[in-house]
Amino acid sequence: MSFYLPLLTPYFERIAIGEILTSLWSDCGQIVKCQLDEQACVIKAIKVPDHINHPKIKQSNFALTRKRDSYHVEYTFYKQFSHKLPKQAASIECIKAINKGDEFALVFKDFSKQGYSQATTENIKAILNWLAHFHAFHLNAFHLNTKFDGLWAQGSYWHLDTRPDEFNNLPEKSDIKQAASLLNGALEQCDYKTLIHGDAKLANFAANSQGHILGYDFQYVGAGVGVIDVMYFMTSCMDDSELHKYAQNYLDYYFSQLKQALSDYQPHINADDVVTQWTHLWPVAWADFYRFLLGWSPEHKKVNSYMHAQVNNWLASNNS
Repeated sequence: MSFYLPLLTPYFERIAIGEILTSLWSDCGQIVKCQLDEQACVIKAIKVPDHINHPKIKQSNFALTRKRDSYHVEYTFYKQFSHKLPKQAASIECIKAINKGDEFALVFKDFSKQGYSQATTENIKAILNWLAHFHAFHLNAFHLNTKFDGLWAQGSYWHLDTRPDEFNNLPEKSDIKQAASLLNGALEQCDYKTLIHGDAKLANFAANSQGHILGYDFQYVGAGVGVIDVMYFMTSCMDDSELHKYAQNYLDYYFSQLKQALSDYQPHINADDVVTQWTHLWPVAWADFYRFLLGWSPEHKKVNSYMHAQVNNWLASNNS
């Protein structure tokens, strides 16, 4: 019997399990199609093993705890926050978020039955618009000290505090290792913080024929600056030459959408000041991600000349 069936039985009378769509990262569970009380659903069934089997991640209690915490964060986001999102930054619809001990079952409406499919590079601008609305909608919350209990205090899976193993792998005298705390501090100390998705890659969005976007996989949602998501999104859908050609135009488009969204959700916030501060942090976001990649997988295809240009831009401007 699948481990997640006892989680479902208190909530659904008729349970028909279908095909397994995919396994989760490092055998942490499965994505499964099903019919629950005659409704087409998809279950994200989660149970983190005692050992992480990953070629690039050192097995440690720290790494294991980070992964377990990420699923608690995702569970909390869908249970407490996702239903509050505006339509322009909606998530896939979670019917039920269930947790018992170290086991989770996140039950979603099957978006493929609602006219949505995996987003493609045709949807880049639509996803940037989604990010702009997601960031603008949550920006004021930090000025009002709204609590996001249960989410990450610092969003994204690669920030410095959550990656000590990768930091220790960096060459001792490398410029990026010496600058790591300064980079992290610049992102942390910005006047304008919001919620960031934290894993905003192309694969974590769905789109319909009208270009409406749904986000999912909120394991690393937490506080941050919007350009962190924008940077990471661009690494997921553009190669080096495309970044050189289009990144600035797409960044400008994101900021234009952000300003419009801020005028709708937070008209009292100085949108020009937000854009100025986040523009200054664009190379910082790239350099911070470079720091992680260099300690995790230095030959990674995302380490390219556009990234190096952003890193060198920041290093030069800070006399590092």
